Amino acid sequence: MTVAWTGAGLFAQKSAVNSAYNQYGNQYWDKAKRYIDAASVHPDTKDDAKTWMFRGNIYLMIANEQIQKNPNPRYVNLCQNPLDSAFASYEKARQLDPNIKVAMQIAEPAKGLEYCYPMFYDQALKAIKERNYDWAFDRAEKTYLCKPDDEDAYYLYAYTAQLSGKMDLAKKHYYRMTRDLKVKKNEPYIRLALIYKEEGDTNRAVAVIKRHSVLKDTSANAKVDVDYAVQEAIIYAWAGDLERSMKVMDKALASDPENYVLLTNMGTELIDVKNYEKAEELLKKAGELQPDNYHVYYNLGRCYYNHSIDIAKAMNDIENDDEYAKASAQYQELLREALPFLEKAEAINGMDKNTLIMLRMVYSRLEVPEGAPDYKSKLEAVEAKLKELDRKK
Repeated sequence: MTVAWTGAGLFAQKSAVNSAYNQYGNQYWDKAKRYIDAASVHPDTKDDAKTWMFRGNIYLMIANEQIQKNPNPRYVNLCQNPLDSAFASYEKARQLDPNIKVAMQIAEPAKGLEYCYPMFYDQALKAIKERNYDWAFDRAEKTYLCKPDDEDAYYLYAYTAQLSGKMDLAKKHYYRMTRDLKVKKNEPYIRLALIYKEEGDTNRAVAVIKRHSVLKDTSANAKVDVDYAVQEAIIYAWAGDLERSMKVMDKALASDPENYVLLTNMGTELIDVKNYEKAEELLKKAGELQPDNYHVYYNLGRCYYNHSIDIAKAMNDIENDDEYAKASAQYQELLREALPFLEKAEAINGMDKNTLIMLRMVYSRLEVPEGAPDYKSKLEAVEAKLKELDRKK
């Protein structure tokens, strides 16, 4: 009696697997799910790789239906996270039988995971856009596990690790991509270099960026990724290698000499590393291309203003009267050079707080020649605008 019951139970559960298969073929994913869920927990079929392969395919179809523009209402709330269930099912099938192959279009776990890959990838990108970085990492990790040899998946995995604060893991994977795999993507190199820069590790930052330098391609018609070249030049400038930084910039400009964005970005970054002469040159060239652009005038003003602040700080250590007078004159000259650019920036964007703050400092510190009008009224107008901005906070 017991044997007969066991045989009937086994038949019933095998029949449940077959019924799931049939309903899958008929595209009734809800009915297929009901049968396969029962089979996946029953002692007679829960350890059968085919059960889990079928389950993966069924849940994958539900996941795919739920992301359609006009999904079938019967599947929208059928289950939560069907993609994760599909992923886990394929992994379980592979664990039970590494050679499992079923008579379906998606016949093997590896093929099923390939279909999971773009859906996990899209979910990761969506989570990044929403700044839900922990969830982005979870989605990216599964993207990577679906296709471990895929360069885009591996980069996304490392990038979301960085975004979610798992810096050691991010560095580990960026390092492998740049050192062992020697990937062609620019992003892993610059991101790892910038992490080292943030940590103050000059040698490692430079070593990473040199492995993928735009200077390596010496062909006459070499195409240069302008954004990457800017970042590479910044790393060298930060490390004190201004000569190499200039070589990278010159190569980028040679490939696209009329690129306003390139000129502006390079000039802006050069201000930050105190290479004021080159910054002025590039920003003025950008101004020739776009003469009414606020950013050009603001950054030219900032270039002279920041330089003047450096001179002012150095004056504190000057003991010789003649040298002090010379530095003071240079300080005043830089303020005068900054003024017209900052005033032009204010004329274009009158309520930019950074511009107004610099103007306030320039107006209050500029020495006015005897008999010339002072800047009192202009200073008062700037102060009024700053107070207005504070009230709007």
